[in-house]
Amino acid sequence: MRALLDVLYWIVGLIMLVLAIWQFYLFVTAPDISITNKHLLYAVGAAIIFAVCMLGFFLRHVNKEEEIHITQ
Repeated sequence: MRALLDVLYWIVGLIMLVLAIWQFYLFVTAPDISITNKHLLYAVGAAIIFAVCMLGFFLRHVNKEEEIHITQ
């Protein structure tokens, strides 16, 4: 179950990253200034969701101890 949640964080995070980049591109290249505010807000919102997903993923793995076995 924990691995499924990790995969969900990655999938949602990567989709939001692509969406944020695409909306920022539309913001930069839009000729009409009245439309650009909407694209900028979508880009910022998607970037925030991406950051929350990656923060959630990495905070779940902070206290994991890896055992190092010395066999020699």
